[in-house]
Amino acid sequence: MARKRNPRIESLVKSAIADLIETELNDPRVAFVTVTDVEVTPDHDVVTVHYTSLDPELVSGDPRRSGGDRVPDPDQIADGLASAAPRLRALLVKRVEMRMIPEVRFRRDPTAVQSAKIDQMLRDLRTGEG
Repeated sequence: MARKRNPRIESLVKSAIADLIETELNDPRVAFVTVTDVEVTPDHDVVTVHYTSLDPELVSGDPRRSGGDRVPDPDQIADGLASAAPRLRALLVKRVEMRMIPEVRFRRDPTAVQSAKIDQMLRDLRTGEG
């Protein structure tokens, strides 16, 4: 019989992964990433981490920001997180007590993309009315 998902474990894993991304990763491709949700399979084999990041066009598109922080594009972030997954897996086992060491997978949160599209449509409507 399959076990149900455990919200307590998911909450612990979410908190741990978010902290590990911020404190343990020095990869510039993994800048400005926010963990939005975590799903742990009932057998604890796989942890799927949903994330979002800043829109590079909104921040990096400003010509006044020639120096300082540059927001990586979504493909760079995905590559950075994928390359960091084995390290995060090893660090996760030290933070959250689990019988198995789960595989860590990352998936971009579609909510952020959808909200950006809605924002753009609203902006287009407003400029069309003027």
